[in-house]
Amino acid sequence: MIRRYCVLIALACLVDARAAEAQCSTTVSPLTVSVTSNGLTSALQVITGSSCAWTATSNASWITVNSAPAQGIGQVQYTVAPNTTAGVRTGTMLVAGQTVTFTQAAASCTYTVSPLSVSVTSIGSANALQVTTGSSCTWTATSNANWITVDSAPPAGLGQVQYTVAPNTGTATRTGTMLVAGQTVTFTQTSQSSAPPPAPPTNLRIIR
Repeated sequence: MIRRYCVLIALACLVDARAAEAQCSTTVSPLTVSVTSNGLTSALQVITGSSCAWTATSNASWITVNSAPAQGIGQVQYTVAPNTTAGVRTGTMLVAGQTVTFTQAAASCTYTVSPLSVSVTSIGSANALQVTTGSSCTWTATSNANWITVDSAPPAGLGQVQYTVAPNTGTATRTGTMLVAGQTVTFTQTSQSSAPPPAPPTNLRIIR
């Protein structure tokens, strides 16, 4: 009789344990996330029993868990930082014991060059152009005129193209170009003959 009673208690405990385990079965959605190079702020959905505890942890420095409830049904709010590299990257997040995989596209490597047209006086100029792009996006700067010199330019990412325009000793306005990150920058330089005459001194006295 006592043995049967012990068996019944053991069976009851086993049923309770399995019921608790079934109650805390968890569904995480989605388990795979595709992200553009610009990054993303969104959420994962977690469904489980109201008293079931769980955690959310990022395994990648570029994926941040912003907020997550300690138990029950809820959402994991997260942010994926922009990808400024030239390669696709993959990272994971562990949510309620399940692995969520994030795949982020590489930087698109679009380029902005400013300005695209430059006006220079006959005496010449030393100045810079601004290039904006992803940190690992490569580019070059090449002058197509012997009177325009590229002094320095970084090989990739944000930076400036330092240049020098030589004086124009000719009698006509001249035009030249520079190819920067695949874009054409046009330089127009006036000639000495087209420069306005100097203004007369204002401190001269007229003697009669």
